[in-house]
Amino acid sequence: MNAIEDGGSSQSRGRHCQMKLALLLVGLVCSAAVFLTLDWFRTTTIQRSAASRLMKPCRVRDPVRHHATQPNCSCTESWGANPYEIFTNSLGFRDEKVREVPLADARPRILMLGDSFTEGKIAWRDSYVGRIAARYPQYDFLNGGVNSYSPSNYLNTARMVLAKGVDIDEVIVFMDLSDVNDEAAYYRDVDASGAVTGPERQRLIMSWHAKWRSNITKHLLLTHRIFEFIERVLVGHGYYHLTWGGFGDTFDAERSAWTYRRVNETDPNPAGYAPLGVEGGIAKEKVKMTLLWQELAKRNIPISIVVYPWPAQVVHDTADSREVRIWREWCEGKCKRFISLFPVFFAAKDECPRSQPGCWYLNLFVFGDTHFSAAGNALVADAVIKSLAEEPPAKHPLRVSSEGSQCQSH
Repeated sequence: MNAIEDGGSSQSRGRHCQMKLALLLVGLVCSAAVFLTLDWFRTTTIQRSAASRLMKPCRVRDPVRHHATQPNCSCTESWGANPYEIFTNSLGFRDEKVREVPLADARPRILMLGDSFTEGKIAWRDSYVGRIAARYPQYDFLNGGVNSYSPSNYLNTARMVLAKGVDIDEVIVFMDLSDVNDEAAYYRDVDASGAVTGPERQRLIMSWHAKWRSNITKHLLLTHRIFEFIERVLVGHGYYHLTWGGFGDTFDAERSAWTYRRVNETDPNPAGYAPLGVEGGIAKEKVKMTLLWQELAKRNIPISIVVYPWPAQVVHDTADSREVRIWREWCEGKCKRFISLFPVFFAAKDECPRSQPGCWYLNLFVFGDTHFSAAGNALVADAVIKSLAEEPPAKHPLRVSSEGSQCQSH
């Protein structure tokens, strides 16, 4: 009898444990469902509130440059979860405030050209152009950087400024790694004028993980923060893998990987480099930059080039990257200054402790992205500031046309 009773008691305890486990699982599922539902409602409320505060954007279509920013405009934009104010001057360039740009200035005037890194996906005071301008009020800086520009539009922007009669004393071009992809697969010349167009639609090829992670970022902010905390810990410990959107792994995206591995040259932008391929994109870059140098040289305006790495280069490449070699060689006999930020970023990586080898990324880049944080922008600004101190920009004398009349330099 005791054995039978003990057996029945064991079965009863087993069923009781199974029931408790089942109730625990049901409770966890219900709790998760409630949390996700509340997170979704909270996220929707926050996004609606943020959308109501956003002003009309300053972005417009442009028949020559494909897209541009409106002159004398102000708005609020956001990059990720970080909103910031945008002001443009009379040329349609991002500036500290809305202002009229005179044709000439008593100060040496420097035109900065680049893409979103130069435009600055951050508050003006934290961007590298804003920092450089604040350090040198004795110079007038014009920020011609616009999101997704590449050498075709560096050339078009400079031509636009010169055609308006704006007096320029130096041009500094911030060459971006994605320029090769843009020239190979995105921008196409409309005609001999240099005007460009792009594809009407872009088809993002996203992995299931990227789609899943992107949806969490868009619709579940609290859940996103939980995942981001875990991802920060992993990246800090040297696990370099982040896939948040349609451009692939932050540390090994096709748009930047051409400097150290083979990339997709079959598919169009943004997945690949078709139709021109990597070598075709590099050749087109050089052609556009040579045209820019020639047009500036005719006016005795010096050109300078700055190159900087993406996170992928810091992980997989070297300080003497192919990007560095290409533009250092191109600059021979052409550039007033050539500045490579690759050694500076690699040095920052080397300074990370063994317990947190990925600290350089957490400090210098916007998490989940390739753009610089305030600290990363400061590194770029400091290098340019040093170069300007060593070889200050010079104000050119009045330029005279072939007919003997004064050109713009009032």
